[in-house]
Amino acid sequence: MIKTLWFMVKIGALVALALWVAERPGFVTVEWLGYDIRAHVGLFLVALLAVILLSIFIYNIIKTFVDFPKSYRRYNEVKRFEKGYRALTIGLSAVAAGDAKIANEQARRASALLKDDGGLALLLKAQAAKMDGRETEAQAAFETLTQSKDAAFLGVRGLLQAALEKGDDEGALAAARKALEVQPRQPWVIKTVYDMELRLRDWPAARASLRRAEKRGAITKAQAQSDRIAMWHVEGEALVAEGRRDAALGVFERAYKLDKSFVPSVVALARMCHQTGNRRRAVRLVERAWKAEPHPDLAQMWDALISRDRSKKSLGRMQWFERLLKLRADTSAAQMAAGQVAAEEGLWGEARGYFERAAALEPNALLYSMRAAMEEKSGASDEIVQKWLDKADDAQAAKAWTCTGSGRIYNEWQPISVAGFGAQGGFNTIKWAQPQGVFGAGAMAQSIIAEAVLEAPKKVG
Repeated sequence: MIKTLWFMVKIGALVALALWVAERPGFVTVEWLGYDIRAHVGLFLVALLAVILLSIFIYNIIKTFVDFPKSYRRYNEVKRFEKGYRALTIGLSAVAAGDAKIANEQARRASALLKDDGGLALLLKAQAAKMDGRETEAQAAFETLTQSKDAAFLGVRGLLQAALEKGDDEGALAAARKALEVQPRQPWVIKTVYDMELRLRDWPAARASLRRAEKRGAITKAQAQSDRIAMWHVEGEALVAEGRRDAALGVFERAYKLDKSFVPSVVALARMCHQTGNRRRAVRLVERAWKAEPHPDLAQMWDALISRDRSKKSLGRMQWFERLLKLRADTSAAQMAAGQVAAEEGLWGEARGYFERAAALEPNALLYSMRAAMEEKSGASDEIVQKWLDKADDAQAAKAWTCTGSGRIYNEWQPISVAGFGAQGGFNTIKWAQPQGVFGAGAMAQSIIAEAVLEAPKKVG
């Protein structure tokens, strides 16, 4: 619409100019080199326009001849780029299809046709070399690609992937940090840096990366808090191993302040308090956590906190656990803990009562296995023992320390699981949860655990 209006305006201007000249008749006289030329104004203007158009035409002809070499070079460049990018397309498709032969062939063509291209051509060359097993050549191509202003991230990502595949954690961390420099806001890059720092046990750097990952949404706030606790826990254990108990106590305090109901932190801090002579605080720590949620590890720690005088008394240990039971008698875990102590003390009637109440609250395979072990220890018949073992086979497994990545069950919480990311293990993947789909064989395993618990109870501290 606008072009049409503009065309009409130009036509109108020409018509107006023609009318203006027609209304003003006259002659133009030119005296030049002894010649006297006299022409009508209209004819003069037409001749002048013809001369201008002829001059432009001649100028364009001359310019075309002069610019022909440059135009020819430009034409060849366009054709070369078209062929080069077609080779790139075919080559990248071959990489996606896993065809190393075509990928290498097209990589050579693309490199020859796109000599000044430092991006996709180099990427194709690197990927083709990698598919062909030429790791050194691929590494060099990725390194060169990192120098490209526009495609540096492609090179860095290639180096990162290569390092991960080789199991080179230090190389992967270096590449991930380079990627973070190029793309500082990418959540997955931040998370990769964080994961690599965890693998290398660089806890201070991992904590800094964790803050950034949480800020960018690469990790949830709940998981970030859990990871912080786990990191402090690992550092505390390392300090204990080094004999630096005072420093370890401070580190465990940090973990505890982040979550006062997280059982491993409570147990670790209570153990340290007990070992440093602050038994009263250790007792308060366990009682407070027990009120939040009774847990077998807390019961085990509670057993270690019994005073010498009480432990020497008849039924002293049972009375000590009844104090704990009064805080939370409404859970199966609490009743099972009391039943376990009663069975260990040979109080068979009391043990059966506790186990019955536990079964009414939350039946599980471990509970029935413990009951079977207790009945066998008390001298009950094989039929009675087998009855409880059969119940264990049909019941779901009790809550346990379970790796969310592999499903493996652990006897105690560990900050690093055996199965996770490779031989290094997964960090903070073990949670207190109901194992999924564990029946039969799982119940048999819990039966073995129950027998071991009843025959030789652990002491913590």
